[in-house]
This record gives sequence, structure tokens and C-alpha cells, in this order.
Amino acid sequence: RLGHDVHVFAPRIMNGHNGSLPKTLHYHDLGGARIGARTGVIASVPLQKMFFCPHDYLDITHMHTHATIGPIAINWAKYLGIPMVATHNAPLAYYTAQNVKIFGNLLSKSDLLWRYERHLLNKYDFVHVATKSKKELLRKWRFMEPIVCLSNGIHDGMYTEVKENGIREKYNIEGKKVLLYASRLSTEKHPISILKTFKQIQKEVPDAYLLMVGSGGASSDHVKRMLKKKAYKDIASYAGRVPFVDLLRLYKTADLSALWSWVEAEGLVLIEAMAQGTPNVGANACGISNVIRHGETGYLANNLDQFKDSVVKLLKDDDLRIEFGKNAKKIAQEYKISKIAESWIKLYKFTIDELYPLRYYRKERKERVELMKEFVKHIPNVTF
Repeated sequence: RLGHDVHVFAPRIMNGHNGSLPKTLHYHDLGGARIGARTGVIASVPLQKMFFCPHDYLDITHMHTHATIGPIAINWAKYLGIPMVATHNAPLAYYTAQNVKIFGNLLSKSDLLWRYERHLLNKYDFVHVATKSKKELLRKWRFMEPIVCLSNGIHDGMYTEVKENGIREKYNIEGKKVLLYASRLSTEKHPISILKTFKQIQKEVPDAYLLMVGSGGASSDHVKRMLKKKAYKDIASYAGRVPFVDLLRLYKTADLSALWSWVEAEGLVLIEAMAQGTPNVGANACGISNVIRHGETGYLANNLDQFKDSVVKLLKDDDLRIEFGKNAKKIAQEYKISKIAESWIKLYKFTIDELYPLRYYRKERKERVELMKEFVKHIPNVTF
């Protein structure tokens, strides 16, 4: 939308667009196959495209995966002689076990996956992460600078002012204090623990209700079995994936939103809730700790007992919850994707003009690090 041509190369385009694309946005399907019925992970190894890139119009590459097609992007960048940037989102070590059984379990118990990712990411002109805590995690595993922090941002449409328009009746949550848990039902999101903890919350707040929305995952069957039990069927429900407009209205009508995960790049669902003026409670962990401002837009918890106490406190204290919601809505303005895109354009241009030549001519890495450290001081929302 800012006038630059963007080419997206992915294993398979799923749930991506309705055909009404801007003329500057181009999708290229690399093919692939889904790994397991319950996962959205697509494996792709297009060996015929590994070493030769016919797309000689590209000026810079930006990798978002370091698994099967990550090395292709590196080879293409070398072939074309263009800069390469990488975003590190989900660590392979945390997700391989649930997506690739047996072999994945063995890999995740060693440091091999971390070593593999570090080997690849150290090749790029710079690495991007969404939060400071994510950078700290990478540095702990000895990933090399320059690493910059910039939110992934949320779509400007998430800020649309909506009315509830019967959304509580549609999802059977009339007259309830609603805790919204927007997440896929995968093990790292701990939906089982949240359900069990919510049972304790509901004892202290009798009109509390847990509404879970999002795609399925490894924990789907377990969650559905629990929700059929007498102890849970009247205090919680799982609505699956919901239409976009419904999601906006649920964010708006919810009294609280939550996310309990120790391995988030950022936790965008929390920011989406903030955009509709809903405060959050979440794990004091990587990613989430940089999104929730403790005591201002919600609470961070170190364990499930603290999580329970924080949720109970906010559900009982209407004035505090409203105050946190106003703070959250104001702070959420910093995460608009339109603003994030402007920062990326500056980073790309800087990389093409100044960073890449340093790597190309084999200058010492510390020159690149110091140059980037100084440059980001002048870009909104970017930190080193």
C-alpha cells in the first residue's frame, strides 16, 4: 500500500486472501504438505528451486522461517547478490516435538535445533525479533548481533470501532463476566491448565465465564472432553474459529483477555484485545512480558496461582478493569501495522544502502553492529 512490490514465497497459501489483492502484492506457492491433521505446519522441500532463483527483480529478502525453505532464501539472496534479513518468531526447539512426533521429541531434548537456527541467523545482515525478551532469549543461546526489536504489529482493521450487536446472546454469555482466551488449542498455550484454573476462579467469581476461541490443535480432544463434564459445561465453552467481525465484538465485550504461554514471540492476541479496550492477564514470560504493562494494562503472573488471583481481582473490581482497559486502548495505538510498515521501509533501505555493503566486503561484524545500533535510535518503535 506504500507503493513497494512485495513478493511472498510460501509452502502453501491457506486462508490468505479472497482474491482482492493490491497490485503490489504477489503470492508464489512453493507447494508442500501438511504435517499431521491437527497442525497448520506445512513441510516444503522444493529442491528444484534450491540453487537457482529466476526472480531477478528482488532487491532484498526477508525470511520468516528457518526450517525447510529458509535455506532456499539464503541461496537465492547469494545468487542474486542482495541483502537478507530474518525474523525469528517461534523457536524450532519448542514446536518440533508436537509437530513431528518421536524424531521431534529427540531433537527438542538436545541443543541441535538451537545450533541449527543460530548457524542460519548469523548469516543475515541483521535479525529481527518482536520483543526485548525474545532478543534476550536469542542472546542466551549465543545468537550474534545485530538483533533489532520491532513489534510484528496488528492489522489496522483490529482498531475498528464496533458495537456488540447481540454478540453475547450469540455465544451464550449474557450477564457473565467473560474471560476470553483467544488461542489455538496447542500444548504450548496450556488450554488444559487454563480450564482447571478457571474452575477455581469461578468459585470466587460465580458469574465468571471462560470463552475459548481459535483453531484446533494437539489439545483439542482433551479440551472438548473436559467441557462436556458437569464441572465445566456451565462455566466455559470453546467456539472454535470465529468470523472476523465476531472476533472484534468478542474482544470488545470481554471483560478480560488472557494468554498463558512461556514461548511467545509477542502474543498478538493480547494486542488485539487491547485495541478494543480490553485489559489482559498473562504469563510473565518471553514476549508477553513486553506486551502487558504490569499494573497499567493488566497483570503478569509467574504461576497459575498468581494468574488466578489477578483474574479474580480484575473481574471483581470494575473501576480498575475499566481504567486498565482505557490504558490498553491508548497504548495499543503503537502497534498499528501501518506504523510498523513505515519503520520496516527505513530498515530495508538502510540495509540495502549501508549494512549489506559491509557484509559483502567482509568488514568486521562489529562495524555493522555499531552502525545498526546508532541508526535505530532514530526510528520509532525500534530498539536495539
